[in-house]
Amino acid sequence: MQEYDEELENIVETIDEDDEELDLVALVSANANDTSQYLVFEGSDGQYYAKNVSKIEELLVYKDIDIAKTNSKGLIEGTADIRGNMTTIMNFDKWFGNEILDESEYELLILAHYGGHRLGIVVKRVEYIVNIPPETMTDNSQNDEKTSFITKVNIGQKKHMCLIFDSDKMLLDVFDTIDTKVMEDTQKIQKIENDKMVLFADDSRFIRKMAESLFNKMGLKYRMYENGQLLLEDLKYISPEEITLFITDLEMPVLGGREVIENIRKEKKYDAINIIVHTNMSNDNMADSLLGAGAQDIIGKVNMLALSEAMKKFMV
Repeated sequence: MQEYDEELENIVETIDEDDEELDLVALVSANANDTSQYLVFEGSDGQYYAKNVSKIEELLVYKDIDIAKTNSKGLIEGTADIRGNMTTIMNFDKWFGNEILDESEYELLILAHYGGHRLGIVVKRVEYIVNIPPETMTDNSQNDEKTSFITKVNIGQKKHMCLIFDSDKMLLDVFDTIDTKVMEDTQKIQKIENDKMVLFADDSRFIRKMAESLFNKMGLKYRMYENGQLLLEDLKYISPEEITLFITDLEMPVLGGREVIENIRKEKKYDAINIIVHTNMSNDNMADSLLGAGAQDIIGKVNMLALSEAMKKFMV
């Protein structure tokens, strides 16, 4: 991982000289299946934040982006044509509630694609790409609803606190019609006959709330977990015959979704029970790896209709 850190640091140092765009995909391609890779950047408050690189397409120089500004008072700054795709632009500091700096102080734009939306996130400065193992993360959502976890990262020979923000919360805040659509879609879903339980793991309380509404609408029994370790620990008290389906997110503290799949597939008693990965992190390489590890399907988040259809297909 050190070679990636050094390469990104060298490229970032050339921004002022060459105004080159930064190709994150090239930097992380060798570890495309590593869900523990994060891009660390600095907010206007001097705090460090992190975003999983599997949701990131590129890192671009902000001043080079031609943005059609919006007159709206919401979080959306405007729209830009990036690679022939119209992309919504927003400022991270504005969303998080930090001081908004002069536009000239923002250097980079993180181009992300998840939840079916393309989003350009304007940030002050990027530090590097780093591996953050799930077991080093501590849940911070109770302290700040816009964060998922808190951890420490090494920057300049010193450890600094780093907040991993809740990308799902950001998506719902920026595109405020998503919540309405999810509720409308959920109302279209019919009850099904199944007396077994769905076991669902996701660290985002916003996603758990959506899933809970879906499961109630479907008339299903279920158990919710904030991370993969809690799900696996609960299996000691649940007979396999009581379970109809496992659904897991990928990026979670303590134990992530890949580890959940691997642990479940080690036990023959769960061979007949299917696993759905519910995530916005999956690229093609990662999807192939997850299916090879024993998952049956991968469904993008915030699409409750797609999730319900996959559930009907794979419940036993």
